[in-house]
Amino acid sequence: MDCIECAKKIEKAVKSIDGVRSVRVSYAMGKLNVEADRNKVSQEDINKVLDRLGYKVREDDDLDANAFFSFKNRRLVAAAVSGAFFAVGVISEFLLHEPYLYYPAYIIAILVGGYYIVRRGIASVRERYLDMNVLMIVAVIGAVLIQAWEEAASIVFLFSLAEVLESFSVARTRRSITELIDFTPRQALIHRDGKDVLVDVTDVSIGDVAIVKPGQRVPVDGEVVSGESHVDESAITGESVPAAKAVGDGVFGGTLNGSGALEVRVTKRYEDNMISKIIQLVEEAEAAKSPSERFVDRFARWYTPAVVGLAALVMVVPALFFGQPFEEWFYRGLVLLVISCPCALVISTPVSVVSAISGGARRGVLYKGGLFLERMGSVSAVAFDKTGTLTQGRPRVEEVIPYNNYSAHEVLKIAASAENRSEHHLARAIIDKAREENVPIEKAQSFMAFSGKGVAVVFQERRVFAGSPQFFEEMGVDLSSCRKDLEERSALGRTVILVGAEEEIIGLMTIRDQPRPEAKEVVSGLKAMGLKVVMLTGDDPKVAEGIAREVGIEEYRARLLPQDKVAAIEEYRSKYGPTLMVGDGVNDAPALAKAEVGVAMGVAGTDVALEAADVALMGDDLRTLLYGVRMSRKARSVIKENIAAALIIKLALTVLALPGFVTLWMAILIGDLGVSLAVISNALRLNRFR
Repeated sequence: MDCIECAKKIEKAVKSIDGVRSVRVSYAMGKLNVEADRNKVSQEDINKVLDRLGYKVREDDDLDANAFFSFKNRRLVAAAVSGAFFAVGVISEFLLHEPYLYYPAYIIAILVGGYYIVRRGIASVRERYLDMNVLMIVAVIGAVLIQAWEEAASIVFLFSLAEVLESFSVARTRRSITELIDFTPRQALIHRDGKDVLVDVTDVSIGDVAIVKPGQRVPVDGEVVSGESHVDESAITGESVPAAKAVGDGVFGGTLNGSGALEVRVTKRYEDNMISKIIQLVEEAEAAKSPSERFVDRFARWYTPAVVGLAALVMVVPALFFGQPFEEWFYRGLVLLVISCPCALVISTPVSVVSAISGGARRGVLYKGGLFLERMGSVSAVAFDKTGTLTQGRPRVEEVIPYNNYSAHEVLKIAASAENRSEHHLARAIIDKAREENVPIEKAQSFMAFSGKGVAVVFQERRVFAGSPQFFEEMGVDLSSCRKDLEERSALGRTVILVGAEEEIIGLMTIRDQPRPEAKEVVSGLKAMGLKVVMLTGDDPKVAEGIAREVGIEEYRARLLPQDKVAAIEEYRSKYGPTLMVGDGVNDAPALAKAEVGVAMGVAGTDVALEAADVALMGDDLRTLLYGVRMSRKARSVIKENIAAALIIKLALTVLALPGFVTLWMAILIGDLGVSLAVISNALRLNRFR
């Protein structure tokens, strides 16, 4: 397919097959997705319709940009031959003045260059679809009828050249997407039955163990079972710093292994791996049309019939009613016919969207469609979840303060032993600290967890507690000995965990989730773009205040339940305008859904989070959010430039054609070929945007 009109024509024809429920044509990828009743529709039925339209179903990519300019490309050869005979005709007519030479030359140029135009034009007529091929056929026949042979030959050559060059540009766009696939090796070295065998990645099964040598790409998604190394995950996450991998860590197919050898147990089949999911989402992103695409579609729907109608009037009215020369106004009508094709206008937006989406995917930002690409660039406010988004999501014990003649070692031992069976993330921080300090963890008896408050256990034959100050007050424990320390630490925004028994306080620990190193830079960058930045968290107000102050956020809300976050998003939308929510994609799902754009970060390997978001940040670096917003704004700018250029040039040519200032070859060269290449070239810049 070399024009988005081709995609629409295919979609209409395949939809007409009895039993077909839905059709989606990816213009950029050259793919057709059909949902149909298998009892009524076969692959052969679809192939027949495509063949009738002049298209073939191929396993290989015949529009590969790397092998585009070759003799195998028949349309390129036809355009080149047409151009050569057109040049012979021009030289023969204007320099040699030999009609016996230029008439045959022009005729050959028209026949050779027009073969594919006629073939597809006839198919369009059969489908009752008015496309550029039909308009070109009418224009060429009209030019021949008024003996404008050089004009007829020029528009055939220039149109066939335009189609070829547009195909090349589309192939480049397609190539930028399929490059993602190339990251994954075609074969994997698998350890089976005591031997290492090289197998195709599609034949690898879950549970197989793949051997990844230093410097090789990881062939599969899996878990490291042996070895240590650093792996470059930039193909998935966009993060340039290699990630350390050891036993138990997950790795993704397509990532580049460093200097260590790894053995990886396969956890996903090839078609389910992360690269495949990204490719699938990028391909499907075309279906979610942006507002600009919908506007252009609506405009093109009336623009073409209107200009075709105007062309018919121009051909007939001046000669019939005003005594003007028929041939002159007939020619001007033919020019308007050529100008009426909306191809350059219609292609202006989708090629920009696909280029931006594929460029973003290669740098760790996955837009779920043109709709969200444009929305992200138009938001006025950004709301952040705190834990795991602005912070590292790994709380750490900062201080251990003992009381009543206990040592810090004993406080940590009692706390870790009490919390050892708890699943709370703060309990994990205490246990990690104990292991880090080589503090032994003993088995406690009669474990009881009080949701959101703390735990009670029997340890060394007495009942002890570990939890929040409010929990201790409920248990009737006197806090006077630690009140001053408690207030000071709480004022600093630290989470305080007390350890004690019914008769005394044993110790106090402060726990803090560190802000991400890049969080302050990201908040500052968003503010510099003129965006309002807020933080929403379910944490304690003092803790929230401390984190907000550190990263540079003035407005925050704490102790929010999921429904409270949804209400906050609604309020910010009415107060500031379109709002973007950044969270983990699972716990914040209601708020992400309510916001204009929901952004989930660090979702590589997390299927649920990948599905939950409108935009997914594959890596764990918050700076990709800045890139995502900047890319969206750049894409909006490019789309507007493309639409404006196509509209202005088309409308200007239409106005200039009426007094006869535009010729047929000018209409093709400027109105079709020139504008199409200009908007495609402008759009392809997005793929390289950094």
